[in-house]
Amino acid sequence: MFNTKMRVPTFLLLLATMASFFTVGCDKKDDPTPQELITKVAVNLTGTNGSSFNQEFEAEDLEGDGIWNNIPSINIPANTTFHVHVHVYDGETEINDEIEAENTEHLFVYKISGANLVVSGLNLDDDGNPFGIDSEWTSAAASTGTVQIKLIHEPTDKNALDPGGEVDFDVTFPVIIQ
Repeated sequence: MFNTKMRVPTFLLLLATMASFFTVGCDKKDDPTPQELITKVAVNLTGTNGSSFNQEFEAEDLEGDGIWNNIPSINIPANTTFHVHVHVYDGETEINDEIEAENTEHLFVYKISGANLVVSGLNLDDDGNPFGIDSEWTSAAASTGTVQIKLIHEPTDKNALDPGGEVDFDVTFPVIIQ
């Protein structure tokens, strides 16, 4: 009835053929940089012009699934200028050195909503284009809102409103200016 001698080789041949289609069909370019699992973003604000303000605000993605579990409010004084530096972590390991070494392939993007806050002075990459791991924030009158921070990998135009590229992380902090 059943010819198992014929079925096994036929099945294996079919399986090998299907595997070759999947292998040939997957034509991704080789990326020499392994993708990090970004689990924490820490924003350090240091007051300038004699301000003693110096605080760090950490957002955590505990599962590494892109859903930020712990996001504190950034509470800052009104009418103050801050030097801001962003720290990015893969687990407990800070990966800023890797990001900075590839600064022409990365861009930090900031979007303010509702808060009387201006982000300016993004530091530049090796080609003289915006990079933004360091920036300057200036608060005005008391207000509340949010600041969204994205790290874009391989942006297509670092000077455009929509820089294109792939989002490495996207986190939105509540902001309270008092």
